[in-house]
Amino acid sequence: MGEERIKMRSKKLLAGILLGVSLCFIPVLGYGEISQDIVEGKVSLIDFYLLQTKVSYIMWNPTNSLYIDFYYDADGRVGRNLKFPESVDTRGKICIDIIERADISSYEKSGDLLDIFPLKLIIIYQFIKNTKYSLTTDMNTDIVAVYRDRADIPLAYFYQGEYHLWEK
Repeated sequence: MGEERIKMRSKKLLAGILLGVSLCFIPVLGYGEISQDIVEGKVSLIDFYLLQTKVSYIMWNPTNSLYIDFYYDADGRVGRNLKFPESVDTRGKICIDIIERADISSYEKSGDLLDIFPLKLIIIYQFIKNTKYSLTTDMNTDIVAVYRDRADIPLAYFYQGEYHLWEK
C-alpha cells in the first residue's frame, strides 16, 4: 500500500512537471509590447512641427473639405513621390499635398481652379507661418504645393510663387 502511494505521487509530480514545461512553450495570448524601434525612434523637429501645424489646421477647420499633408523634403524624394513635373525642385522646401474631398468638377470646367487654389493655399500657409517655431519666411521660396481631386488626380501646383494647371 505504501509503495502504491509513492508511485501515484510520482506520477502526479511527473504530470505536473510536464504540464509546466509544456506551458512554457505556448505563447501567452494578449501579451504585447511596444517595439523599441518606435519608442526610441528619432523624429526631426520640422516633421514634428509640421504635424502640429496639420493638427491645428484640422482643429480650426473641422468642416473643411480639404485633406492636407505637410512634408519637409530634404533631398527631393517627396517631390518625386508626389509626382511633380521634373522642372519642379522640391529639395529643402515644405511640400503641401492638398486633396479636395468635395466634388470640384465644376471648378475645373469653369476655369476657376486657378482662383480657388491660391485662396485655399494662402489660408493653409497662414498656419505654417504663424506657428511659434517660424518654419518659413517666404511662401514663394519655401513652399511647393499640389492640389488634387478626390480621385487623387493632380489638378494644379504651386512653385516659386506661381500657380500652374497640371500638365496633361
